[in-house]
Amino acid sequence: MELSEKALKILDALDGQEVFTQRQLAEHSGVSLASVNYTLKKLLEKGLVKIRNFRKNPRKISYMYLLTPKGIEAKSRLAARFVMAKLREYNSLRTALAEKLTIIEKKGHARIIFVGPQMLKEFVDSIIKERNLKLVLVGHCNNWQDLKNIHPELFDVALLLDDNSEGVKKVGKALRISSEKLLPLW
Repeated sequence: MELSEKALKILDALDGQEVFTQRQLAEHSGVSLASVNYTLKKLLEKGLVKIRNFRKNPRKISYMYLLTPKGIEAKSRLAARFVMAKLREYNSLRTALAEKLTIIEKKGHARIIFVGPQMLKEFVDSIIKERNLKLVLVGHCNNWQDLKNIHPELFDVALLLDDNSEGVKKVGKALRISSEKLLPLW
């Protein structure tokens, strides 16, 4: 079994606290109970996790799931691999967005309204500054309905976090803004 992101979450949860049941492990790791059961079996087979029996109540047997030294090493390797994969993904997104913004700049647009989450707006702004693009974020709206409060002459283009051009056409029609002033982010 190739260790997955779920395995990392489970190993991380086991490293951070005492876990007595698979249900607790599911809650602490954010992984479904069925996935915990399946993944835990594989981790036990590989010797990355062990089960310790103890008696909390004389009439009941309880278990504690523990990371083995081999499990701690595997968690570290898996975490490093996971971080590197996420960084590659982040850089790929950053490059794709920079290309999109460069195209917008080449079309002669300068003033942009970003429509979407604040975090993504900050991401867009950082790329504009990093690449020294001649673009300025003149405003931000969390959703397209807020665009009705901004006069269309104040911006050259609104960059919408929308995954299809049909959505952009609907927004243009609803707001009575030329669809040429509305661009999907992707």
